[in-house]
Amino acid sequence: MSTDLSHLPPSTPEEIRAMTRNTGLDLPEELMQQFIAVWPAFEAMVRRIPRSLDRTVEPAHSYRPLRIVRG
Repeated sequence: MSTDLSHLPPSTPEEIRAMTRNTGLDLPEELMQQFIAVWPAFEAMVRRIPRSLDRTVEPAHSYRPLRIVRG
């Protein structure tokens, strides 16, 4: 079983418009067209992130500056 969401179909332009409306984002039509054009690439990238990984597996999420910097 896949641990990511890459198997899902891409969002349609209507779904993208609905998502932006639901967030309160009111874009002029020209910018909305640009947003709709780039959304599938962003969505595909985010969907490839494994959902089963713990945050601490990624070193960037486990960095604790207090271990290095002492007051």
